[in-house]
Amino acid sequence: MIRRLVAVWFRPRRFALLLLLGAITSACGQAILSAPIGSTIVISINPTFIAANGDTAIVSVLVIEPAGTPVPDGTVVQFFTTLGTIQEQGKTNDGVARVNLISDARSGTATVTVFSGAATTTADVTIGATRPARILPALIDPRIDLSAGRSIGGFKVTVLDASGNPVSGVPVRFSVVDNPALDTILHGTDHFTDNNGDALGEVQTKRVTAGTIRLRADVLSGTALSVEFTLPVTQ
Repeated sequence: MIRRLVAVWFRPRRFALLLLLGAITSACGQAILSAPIGSTIVISINPTFIAANGDTAIVSVLVIEPAGTPVPDGTVVQFFTTLGTIQEQGKTNDGVARVNLISDARSGTATVTVFSGAATTTADVTIGATRPARILPALIDPRIDLSAGRSIGGFKVTVLDASGNPVSGVPVRFSVVDNPALDTILHGTDHFTDNNGDALGEVQTKRVTAGTIRLRADVLSGTALSVEFTLPVTQ
């Protein structure tokens, strides 16, 4: 009789306990796995220039734990953008989460913000009317005349789309192909094209004899556009 009463008393309470455990398990299953405190985030976007109206850039994020190892697979990274649309979140695989940024009708600079836990970082994507297709070099100074006491020469490149129209807001990197110890790009190596599609640069030489400066311009938009050209040095 006593055993029967105990069983009757315990049965509803056991059912309630099972319900409670199930609720806890369910809640734990829905919890978002985020990066632990002290983690770091590295972001890369390819390409960094996309056309308006439906062009796509891939946003890749590497999340590293304080110990220097990638976060566990399935760690959630959240994404926001000031222009275009982007997937709200992605999950890591081998520490990397990837989502797509898709442009809308607006042009400008899209600032992409990502975070997981307390770790956060940002990166910019230029959204323009068209995608660059050609890059054309030109010399502002036809030569550097050492006999006239000059050591600096100016040049430019023009970035065009497939229809031959100038593309503004495109990042271009200038570099010296040969003898960088003698010839130096001034005012920084990275420049943006203006409304005419032009990016301007200057190079300074330490040469004391005549020669030729070999220069290179690369469009930093993921379109693999580059051009090499020369600037004469006379004496």
